[in-house]
Amino acid sequence: RNLLLPDGVPLERQWARFYIKIYRAEGLPRMNTSIMANVKKALIGENKDLVDPYVQVVFAGQKGKTSIQKSSYEPLWNEQIVFTEMFPPLCKRIKIQIRDSDKVNDVAIGTHFIDLRKISNEGDKGK
Repeated sequence: RNLLLPDGVPLERQWARFYIKIYRAEGLPRMNTSIMANVKKALIGENKDLVDPYVQVVFAGQKGKTSIQKSSYEPLWNEQIVFTEMFPPLCKRIKIQIRDSDKVNDVAIGTHFIDLRKISNEGDKGK
């Protein structure tokens, strides 16, 4: 039926929802401390030292993100991102990245990977 499944993965899999809860971040670094940012600040009064953070989560080829918290070093989201994927998933990790929203190009502030094998139970209900 599907020759691309790895050994040990059952042919019949069910759909499952994966909930990723994002609470907050602390101690984010100053961004845009370049000479051009200082010139902009002096000429038009735009203070872009503060970050506009959001969290992007990538899982099994799907992307989700939180809302953008404007001008915050300690953003508070209390949001959840939901993915629907086959269980057990073929993907072995979740990528969580804090990004600084910018008009031109968003910048990654920090990235962390969660290994699903380290947080899952063995057997039918958790593997």
